[in-house]
Amino acid sequence: MVKGLAFKNKKGAAFGSYGWSGEGNKLISTELEHSGFELLNEGLKVTWNPDNDALTSCQEYGKAVGQALK
Repeated sequence: MVKGLAFKNKKGAAFGSYGWSGEGNKLISTELEHSGFELLNEGLKVTWNPDNDALTSCQEYGKAVGQALK
């Protein structure tokens, strides 16, 4: 559905948690690229429920994405 909208000059990034193979971020990133988005980075993924270290990584990731969009 996203591919049909022909985005231009848009930026995107994938993030999420996983419990099995962790392929979701890669698949989302690939689809974003095919839809015309510029990827900001390789994405962030954490396993299951994030622990304190993972939550810190998520916060840093969010800050980095925000900086990239300025």
